[in-house]
Amino acid sequence: MAKLTNPIDKKIVSLLQQQGLIKSEAKNALKRHVYKMAPCDVEKIQNYTTHFGLDAKESLIEEILQLRREKFMARVISDNKGTV
Repeated sequence: MAKLTNPIDKKIVSLLQQQGLIKSEAKNALKRHVYKMAPCDVEKIQNYTTHFGLDAKESLIEEILQLRREKFMARVISDNKGTV
């Protein structure tokens, strides 16, 4: 992950840094919790692609990532409130 392109990603990294993580640790946590796909997820996406095409694949992946970002951000915020 060379560059954070989503503003929510930047906000998550910032919140994780406020919790005491260094930037590389925060990016690794983001990568692990948002971007890493389980084999079953990859299989579902590939199946979806064969039925609906590449454009649908890209939108499905973006939807999945957006949901994961929101869920992870909510968890980070709730953890942050517990430490303050």
